[in-house]
Amino acid sequence: MDNTQQKIKKLLLFQLIINIFFAIWCIYYEGKNIFKNWNIWNPVFILSGLVIAAILFILRSRGPILANISKLVDIIFLPFSFIYLFNFVCVALGDYLNSSFFFDLLYVIAPLFIFIPVVKVDYENIQSNLGRILSIQIICEIFVLTNYKVDSNKILDNVNRSQIIFSIFLVLFAYLVLKGWGYHFYLGLKLNNQFQWKVFIPILLFGFYMVFFNAFLTTNPKSIGELIWKWNFEWLNPAESQYFGSSLEVFLNAADAGITEEVWRYLTIVILLVMLKNNKHKISLTILISSLLFGLLHFNQLLSPDRNLTDVIIQSLGAVGLGIFLGSLFLYSGQIWLNVLFHFLFDLVVFSLTPLSFVGSGILTIFNSPALAHVIITSGLFILVSVILITGKRRKCVENNIERLIMHEN
Repeated sequence: MDNTQQKIKKLLLFQLIINIFFAIWCIYYEGKNIFKNWNIWNPVFILSGLVIAAILFILRSRGPILANISKLVDIIFLPFSFIYLFNFVCVALGDYLNSSFFFDLLYVIAPLFIFIPVVKVDYENIQSNLGRILSIQIICEIFVLTNYKVDSNKILDNVNRSQIIFSIFLVLFAYLVLKGWGYHFYLGLKLNNQFQWKVFIPILLFGFYMVFFNAFLTTNPKSIGELIWKWNFEWLNPAESQYFGSSLEVFLNAADAGITEEVWRYLTIVILLVMLKNNKHKISLTILISSLLFGLLHFNQLLSPDRNLTDVIIQSLGAVGLGIFLGSLFLYSGQIWLNVLFHFLFDLVVFSLTPLSFVGSGILTIFNSPALAHVIITSGLFILVSVILITGKRRKCVENNIERLIMHEN
């Protein structure tokens, strides 16, 4: 083990010890409330887990079994514990510092660095592909626990609530873990000889069309014309968004979704392709499984008090349909930046819809669930185009990209 890795291991152990003290402080700070509300994130449980993680970490050199158990505990438990206690410390100190600009800035950018030690020591060294898939899911869920409110600066507050910093961290995470696992993180592959512009340009036009079709279908259009092409662009105004309070917030949240979810897709697709490399149906299975996992990611919306199970299920089904298209687009083009752009535009246009766009009833009201009808229509179109992208002569282009994506460096 080189000197740098040894230093990072010592840094992680130091981080563990510091967080043990934070957990003790949290128990003292919260007092009796802790013993009234027993749940998985109770500070007593977190303290116990951190102590176990620290002991196992110290005992790693005693044998491979203890080392593997220690890594498993770290991968599953530490990211959530670190972010939970980080939030607690910020809230506790914020009571004394009155949310100063410097303190809020530190809070916003700190997540870029909090997880680097555990990523370098544990995540980079995951050998099981199933474990790698699990680790990607875990990392993408941790930021639902952030809850500190930034008051000193409006721009910082928008950056914080959009979680765009996590998107930047995830790009760094993808680069580090893929390098540790023996692969590359490409923003874009060089176009191969099987790539067909005559196919790809219509696909791009379809994608841009769907950006607006999807958004205006959300408004339950009054006629077939309004559904297909007679769109009222006056309903698009990010400054008067139905969902957010400012244009900046709309832009940042769309960017966060585009970067985070497409980097997640890149990671997931690469590892699934490695797992299924000897399966003759690896392309379709990879796209389908990654899309189903993408849908499952959206179940964290259940943590929001204004969302119910039915809404979340419908949203997740819509995510599966979109995921099939974006997964196929990525495997054919090899350009993850293009996926990010499309995903950003999809969310930007939807987030820019004003309250006026949802007034009255439309043609989708003939269905028991207009939202479900929306999902069925858009997903059907996405799946149809995806089949075109990965079959016939286009398949050779996809296979060429796959070879480069999963090329392992010894």
